[in-house]
Amino acid sequence: MRNLLFAIAAMVLFPIAAMAADDSVRCPGTDIQLAGWSTTERDRVCTASAAAIAFLQAAGVPYHADDLTIQPMPLGSERDDQPVIGCCDVLRNEILIMTYDEAVAASRKFPPAFDMPMSPALWESFISHETAHAVAEQNFAVGAAHSSASEYIAAVVQLATLPDDLRNAILDHYHAQGFADAREVSIRLYEINPAVFAVMAYRHYVALGDRGPAFIARLLREGLDQ
Repeated sequence: MRNLLFAIAAMVLFPIAAMAADDSVRCPGTDIQLAGWSTTERDRVCTASAAAIAFLQAAGVPYHADDLTIQPMPLGSERDDQPVIGCCDVLRNEILIMTYDEAVAASRKFPPAFDMPMSPALWESFISHETAHAVAEQNFAVGAAHSSASEYIAAVVQLATLPDDLRNAILDHYHAQGFADAREVSIRLYEINPAVFAVMAYRHYVALGDRGPAFIARLLREGLDQ
């Protein structure tokens, strides 16, 4: 059964209530704009998005502060029997994420992400995941096939930025080996089992060692056809 995971939904638009001007703040260091979050959640969103940006910058992927916005996912955004906890709308340069409390509730109603209890660290990792999509979108070459390449990058960032104990628990839970090469990175696998896709992507990236950043650069330059 498919785990409760983020879906990249770049073309999906949700109705969003207008936010009051004084409700909007920017994250220090990244200039990402936030609206609609509690003070505690703001700090977590800023931390998680900054972690994704830092990981990608260390891999040689630049981030451009171009008014990226992260807002809470509107209530009632579930589709069929699988809720969309978050999405990156690249056309609007916007990320929508369930609040932490809503994500906890969803994890009790639906199969939980990575078969793990929802926790602040796991929730933050999904913010990192969607932020990685946004940063990757800034850097894809014109004409590069995005879908599976972007999911690979976002999965690597999500697991890499987790606390060690939680990441190790996820890796221990899934015995899938890393992708053998780029030809195995398939959006079809992501659609069938995003948790397994994420584990295989992360293990593949780690196995590349010092060649990992070059592989991400290749994905951004050439994309993937699968």
